[in-house]
Amino acid sequence: MKIASQDNLDIITITQVSTTHVDVGDIQFTQPFFVGTSHPATSWETDSDIITINTIEKLPLDYYELLLLGTGDLYARLDNECMRFLSKTIPFEVMTTISACRTFNIVAGESRKVLLAGLLNSNDKIVE
Repeated sequence: MKIASQDNLDIITITQVSTTHVDVGDIQFTQPFFVGTSHPATSWETDSDIITINTIEKLPLDYYELLLLGTGDLYARLDNECMRFLSKTIPFEVMTTISACRTFNIVAGESRKVLLAGLLNSNDKIVE
């Protein structure tokens, strides 16, 4: 599904998203990825496609005012340990990856410092 984006050429936008891939500009991701308003789209090394404190610590959180975590095509809650860690570190929202991509484009279009980290194909993934 193509998603709407604002025509601000100075920001990174997500142009297409499905449960199996995300297009950030000309780059297509089929594996976990992250992208921020100050960082190019990059593969995100996760522990077997599971969100843990270890995988969250691999993200460049210091540059951002908001973290959007996409849990794949199904919403999944983070475990209490991850929730506590994030609550002390950065404001965050957990949602499906498709919703996180749409939200990223909106928030980035408002010139806010936002980071999106997303999983794909969550049918066989667990979020810890």
